Amino acid sequence: MDSSIIALQNRANLNARNTVRYLRIPTVEEARHFFGPVAAAERVWRNAVCFDALLTSPRSRLGIGEHDRAEAYIFGNGVFPEEDRAAHRRHFPVSVKVMTIDELFIAPHEVVDLSAHADEFPWNTDGAEIYLHLTINRLALHAQSKLVVKGNVFILNCLKAIGNIIGDNQAVIELGSSSLVQHSIASRTMPMKQFNNNGHDGAAGEPLKQSSTPLGIRVSEASDACNGQKGGDGSRGADGSAGANGAMLFLSDLRFGELEGFQKQGIKIRAGAAPGFPGAIGDVGGAGGKGGEGASGLITPFGLIKGFAGGNGGHGGSGGNGGRGGNGGLTCDVFVSVPHQKSTVFEIETFASPGGKGGDGGKGGKGGAAGMHGMFYDDGGLTHSLAGEDGVNGLNGQDGKTRNAPNVHIYERP
Repeated sequence: MDSSIIALQNRANLNARNTVRYLRIPTVEEARHFFGPVAAAERVWRNAVCFDALLTSPRSRLGIGEHDRAEAYIFGNGVFPEEDRAAHRRHFPVSVKVMTIDELFIAPHEVVDLSAHADEFPWNTDGAEIYLHLTINRLALHAQSKLVVKGNVFILNCLKAIGNIIGDNQAVIELGSSSLVQHSIASRTMPMKQFNNNGHDGAAGEPLKQSSTPLGIRVSEASDACNGQKGGDGSRGADGSAGANGAMLFLSDLRFGELEGFQKQGIKIRAGAAPGFPGAIGDVGGAGGKGGEGASGLITPFGLIKGFAGGNGGHGGSGGNGGRGGNGGLTCDVFVSVPHQKSTVFEIETFASPGGKGGDGGKGGKGGAAGMHGMFYDDGGLTHSLAGEDGVNGLNGQDGKTRNAPNVHIYERP
């Protein structure tokens, strides 16, 4: 192994025949060397069934195109992606968990999850994809046993797999994406008030100014200021946040040396990326403020002074629009290498990754109550002014895009 590859032995108490190491592979060239060997004919076949089309697809013009070109070089027959050398400096070194198991026995109905996680590594992986290189000298599978790997670029070298499976009870190899949840998912999907967006209450009308005279009380001044003020309108609710995209299904490369004791479709390979997260609910529109009360009139020795009008209620604010659902996770293909005439051992079950549901639009704010007219207001019998109108509800967010299921390619070695 190249001296620039940094290795660290795991401190776990392992069986002498089982080992775990953690590596950093610094370049794409060394990654191609380390994750092999794959025969030249198989590399050419991989390009024909997968990488050639992928590298000319619209996806190749996106950021993930750099990822695809590197994988075509490492795992297929792609040319060295010279144009991506700057991207390689950003993404390398890659973190690899290298595990060797002499014998793995998975009992009926037992689930063994060998996924590698960032917190295992003695360095910060900075959220980058994690590689799992697993060698199993002898793998014993039974009815409804399951081997699970999620969230890793997965290379399996299984020298010999033995089946003890009766009838339709298959063993399962399940390949999935990371099960990490969206940060603050509760706050993103539950309606919550982010700020006080209610309208202010209208001021009450100023009381009549009075003065005393020998004949009694006289109103010395009355103006429009005696009318109640209109309540303030509520503000529009904030839009809901967009949901996060589902986690990606990384490439898996499953290499079987021998397959013994398996009936037709005795092993099911199940694979799919994670669904998109839902968009957040839009914020509720602010309530309209209450109208101010009008000043009351007065009966005086000089006659009736009419009351003043109450203020109209403020209108409710519109609800915020719901956030867009996250897109389903992108996928890489799965490669399976088996001896001649052994492809019938496998049944394939893959899943599209659905987009997240768009968030519901926020409810419109309630209109503010009308202010009461003052006593002796000449209004034809009405006792108050007009209430504010309720705000309209926000629009529901769009659902995220559903991504296609991965392809599984089985290569029979001559």
